[in-house]
Amino acid sequence: MKRFLVLGVFVLFWGCAEEKSSLDLQPQYQISFSEEMSLDFGEVGMSSEVLFSISPLDEKNESFLVFNSFYRRLDTVSFSPEKMRLVPGVEVPKEGPGSIPGFATFSYTEQGILFFTANEFYYFKDGETIKIRMSEVFSDGSKSLKSIYGYDVTNGIFKSASFKGDFISIVVKDSETEKYTLMKYDFETFEEIPFSFDSEQISKHRISFDFAKGSTVSNSFSPYLTVADSVIIVSYPFMNKISAVRLDNLKQADFLPESQLFKSQKDKPIESSEIKSFEEFYEASSKWQKDVNFGAIHRLNSRLLYRMVGAGEEKSRKLVLELFNNAFEKVGEFNLKDIHTDLKWFHTTVEGKILIQSWKDPDEDIFKYYLISVDEI
Repeated sequence: MKRFLVLGVFVLFWGCAEEKSSLDLQPQYQISFSEEMSLDFGEVGMSSEVLFSISPLDEKNESFLVFNSFYRRLDTVSFSPEKMRLVPGVEVPKEGPGSIPGFATFSYTEQGILFFTANEFYYFKDGETIKIRMSEVFSDGSKSLKSIYGYDVTNGIFKSASFKGDFISIVVKDSETEKYTLMKYDFETFEEIPFSFDSEQISKHRISFDFAKGSTVSNSFSPYLTVADSVIIVSYPFMNKISAVRLDNLKQADFLPESQLFKSQKDKPIESSEIKSFEEFYEASSKWQKDVNFGAIHRLNSRLLYRMVGAGEEKSRKLVLELFNNAFEKVGEFNLKDIHTDLKWFHTTVEGKILIQSWKDPDEDIFKYYLISVDEI
């Protein structure tokens, strides 16, 4: 028996500046949950409680590569009820020719698998491992570190390229200037994409503390990046703003989809200059983290995109699903906890449905989840 929920719909009106939503009382979509499903991660030596990086193997999201950190292996998984399986894969070499010493996340494309660290990325070409280090690409004479951003480590997914994979996109941050740059790489050359990041808001939400000479801790976060077809999408974990750049004209459009279920931005944290101890930093950072949190944008199907928004401790947090059409008009939002209270944050797209992990009866070996269907009314 599936469980249904129909809620109000929001529509965006286009203009020449940031677009805000307004309320439309006519719901257009409904959602339904499958019964709880499960896969035995223990069979391949994985844990359902350990964050993992995952990437679809095909455009329909029928099967995925998942990084098994216990064995440094790329295993294959299918979550659909008809093809449910988890199969051990190939080990990612750590040493020797063609090795990948370590990586934070990876992305599968028809060009091959890309492995991303904080400062470089790797891919295979003609039997060799190609290593691209950001500080060498952007050799501007300074010694500042150039870091790769854009992925949501807490959800394990980095959609840096369309599945065809004729290019990738990344966000590069200069550690000295704190400047973010949007880049496109076609496996030969880099191209800067004209883009205006919301640097003022990023700065206001940064919390840091200098606890020793030359040592600083901060509430690490960055803009999210998603490549959906020929559109590059940037969003933020601390606010509702979504920005999109079409590659055919390189024009940026900004959207501020509002909600009746959550606020549009985290509360501004305490100024870093006022923090006098690590305990004060930890308290401020924890408070900021538990406030409303916006996930990255995901493609659901050819007509819809979606985003998860949460607030609070993971087991008790409010969890809202936002739906958008291809013009980034908000066409629906649903409080998922109205249907199931046992939902974790991990989510991804599976064959036109949204997979979301379950908290119910936690088991380290068993990965439990629901599939959410989105249907027109």
